[in-house]
Amino acid sequence: MRMPVAILLSLVCGGIAAFGVGALSQNKRKRLFLQREEETQKSKLLTHLSLLSDAKKTAFFLSVFSQQNATQRFGPLKLTNAEAFYFLKLRFAPVTADDIAGISRLKTSKQKILLCNLIDEDAKRLCERLNIRIWTGNEIYSLIKSANALPERFLGEPTPQNKRKIRLRACFSKRNSRRFLVGGCLLLLSSLITPFPYYYLVFGSVLLLTAIVIRIFGYAD
Repeated sequence: MRMPVAILLSLVCGGIAAFGVGALSQNKRKRLFLQREEETQKSKLLTHLSLLSDAKKTAFFLSVFSQQNATQRFGPLKLTNAEAFYFLKLRFAPVTADDIAGISRLKTSKQKILLCNLIDEDAKRLCERLNIRIWTGNEIYSLIKSANALPERFLGEPTPQNKRKIRLRACFSKRNSRRFLVGGCLLLLSSLITPFPYYYLVFGSVLLLTAIVIRIFGYAD
């Protein structure tokens, strides 16, 4: 009687433990996926903003900041409200100390906030000395996402047709021929030690043939 009860209890405990570990692993994978997805979306957003014209960039951030406070256009790539002046330096090149010198010439008691993709160390130190706050990727992404203003389509993002071409090039890259070659060789070697070698011989040969075709006709990296 004790043996069946012990077996039942061990199965129940094992099931609970397996379920718990599985749930934790699934939650962890989900969090990692969301983090990667947000990093990708943030990168697309910064590229999109850098590709916008100065006028569109100014208008875009004017609509974003106006959701929080009454914000006005102060000039090209400059916005202001009751609390701060915003300087939009969203571009591919890093902000330099010369850019910060230009910002410092504006005399105001309001907080100066610089929005940029990249900033070099000299410019960063100058911002600290002049009390200019810096907003880079994370702050900009959080600001725009909280305002529900993320673009439906990002500039610089491949079209669906181009995405298919990119995936096709990735699948038939010459670099992949080595993987097919190794896989084919392993299957052929496995056919020597298995009682049912035909499956390994057929699929190993298919992989070797695929490796040769991709190596000859595949896309160069």
